Amino acid sequence: METGEIVGKLLPLLFNMMGPIGLMPVFAAVTARMDQPARNAVALRATLFSITAVILAVFVGEGILKGWGINNASLIVAAGLILTLSAIRSILLPAANPAPNGQDTPDPKGVAVRPVAFPTIISPQGVGVVIIFAAFLPSIEAKSVVLGVAAFIILIDFGAMRIAHWFMAKVGMVPLMILGAVFGVLQVALGVEMIADGLKLFGRP
Repeated sequence: METGEIVGKLLPLLFNMMGPIGLMPVFAAVTARMDQPARNAVALRATLFSITAVILAVFVGEGILKGWGINNASLIVAAGLILTLSAIRSILLPAANPAPNGQDTPDPKGVAVRPVAFPTIISPQGVGVVIIFAAFLPSIEAKSVVLGVAAFIILIDFGAMRIAHWFMAKVGMVPLMILGAVFGVLQVALGVEMIADGLKLFGRP
């Protein structure tokens, strides 16, 4: 798989699963009672945690999968199932606009880890796709591309967190819901295609 193909497939997937569509309303809600310096600190801390988690996913999670001896056909089908099921869930059960955090003085350090970094940015399905792509691609250059795409999405998230309160106040949820639906349908289509491709590989030498 060439670099352009990796980026072309992985970028929209991670944008949908780990990007600002789901992040901005969550971040705005849990930091509603914080001042701007505290919000900025949460955004930076969550970004650092998320990048660290992606690095571990690419190089540790991929090693575990390879150690189990899972073949490429199984990896492709697994990725397709993750994509399809997570997209169907997001389409049929779209996230509601979250209520502000009930605490008077939420702890910025705790909020940065959960729920901002985990599981909003580093979603289970996003990490699963990153690990499977990294395990499927043999070269260190390809794995670096996977890591670079994920890190790029996380940097977009950092910028989105910095403007989340303005965006939610001035623009609101509707554009995010529309984008989520569009990317969700594309994700279902790609997931079904990957399942079909993986099934064709079973039994081949």
